[in-house]
Amino acid sequence: MSIEPHPGSKPLVPPPPPTWGEIAPVGKTALVVRFALADRVVTFPMDQFKRWEHTAGEPELLTITTDKEQIVMEGRELAEVRAALDLGRLSEVHINYPRAGARPGPRVQRITIEPA
Repeated sequence: MSIEPHPGSKPLVPPPPPTWGEIAPVGKTALVVRFALADRVVTFPMDQFKRWEHTAGEPELLTITTDKEQIVMEGRELAEVRAALDLGRLSEVHINYPRAGARPGPRVQRITIEPA
């Protein structure tokens, strides 16, 4: 006996969007990634990303390197953001402030873009 009401069938309600940004639908890849900062939105074509590094700690860091710039995200539980980047599905990242009763998951506390 399965605990799923109808094993193998699609859920009636899609999962809620992530609180930290947007990802492309399953089977699609993102052509660009938008970083929503406090005063502006910066968009990079996916093919400009040369490498990314996820560093554990408090806070966790996810550092993305391009030819001319370095994007650093600080937060916690950033593995989900990194996985979306690994799969080419990351579309947008923005800061998500903790709220009472907020869903568990990644917390992006700071995003900086600096010359490499």
